Amino acid sequence: MPSLEHPLYTPRLRLEPVTPALAEAARVGSHAFAEEIGAEAPADWCAASLGLVARSISEAWGPVPAPTRAIAIHLDEGAVIGDVRFEPSLRAAREYEIGYGVARSRRQQGYAVEAAGAVIDWLFDEGDADTVIAGCDSRNIPSVRTLRRLGFWLDSTPSQTFWWVISPELRREVLDSTVQF
Repeated sequence: MPSLEHPLYTPRLRLEPVTPALAEAARVGSHAFAEEIGAEAPADWCAASLGLVARSISEAWGPVPAPTRAIAIHLDEGAVIGDVRFEPSLRAAREYEIGYGVARSRRQQGYAVEAAGAVIDWLFDEGDADTVIAGCDSRNIPSVRTLRRLGFWLDSTPSQTFWWVISPELRREVLDSTVQF
């Protein structure tokens, strides 16, 4: 599994990979996390995501690699706006599942598309991925819109979870036809 070992940059964001030190700081709490990452960490994002960051690097994952997570930090404001995670899919080799979260105060500003897009591009360019998938609740209209803006296609609809897929070719079509940010 590819490991994100350096920050990724977009026009507005720095995506900082979660390191063992950052995961440990997240276990301690929001103040330690903010100090370790060098950015303000909003309470709403911490409440929803800090526990996930703390578990990002764990021996408990055993033979299954832990998901890789990157923290999205606003370049101009020095504040955490969300996070993106990826992990190997159980469906196929060289396929990865991606997920993202954005602080409530930062939603509907294109940050999820910007952050997830950078990780998807990295997976295709450096991570040797053939496809990337994402699942979302069928009632989560903002997430459906985000996935469509990223270039995902609906792959299957078991129960209330929609599963989406994107390939390097689909991603290139999106990048060639639209301005992302």
